[in-house]
Order: sequence, then structure tokens, then C-alpha cells
Amino acid sequence: MTQETNVDISRRSFLRGQWRKKSEINSLCLNNQGVYCQSCKESCEEDAIVFNQVDRGVQRPMIVSERCTHCMDCVESCPVEAISISKTEVN
Repeated sequence: MTQETNVDISRRSFLRGQWRKKSEINSLCLNNQGVYCQSCKESCEEDAIVFNQVDRGVQRPMIVSERCTHCMDCVESCPVEAISISKTEVN
């Protein structure tokens, strides 16, 4: 399984280092459907994914950007491809 990344930043921004990666978990996440899954958290060696209690028994994952190294281990371990990593331009 491969994950595509958005590479729509300008050449000048890239050369100046004015870009960063952004990690997101979308609504396809099994936890949003009420199904227990923590495969992303278990695969993250940096402990960058935490689960917050939302409702009775429902936990939602959140990526702690300060800890995330964008290694893509969580992307590869997600059974429903709910995690994406993209490049964004910093203004």
C-alpha cells in the first residue's frame, strides 16, 4: 500500500525551506464508526497519536504534531486508509 503526498508547493518555497508536512486523520477512521481500533497508535514509536474519550466508550485519535516525525508507519498500519500526510506551504 502506498500513500500519495501532495507536492503542490512552489519551487521557490521548497528551496527556501518554507514548507512543512501535515498529518491528518479523516472521518473514515474506524473509531468514528464506533469500532475499536488503535493500530495507528501501536505502530507509532514516537507516541504521536493519542486517543481522547469523546462519548461512552468512544475514543477518537489525534496526532500530536510536535511529536510526529512523518515516518508514515501509522499510514501503513491503518486498515481503512484514514491517515494522510501531505506537504503544505508555510506563509
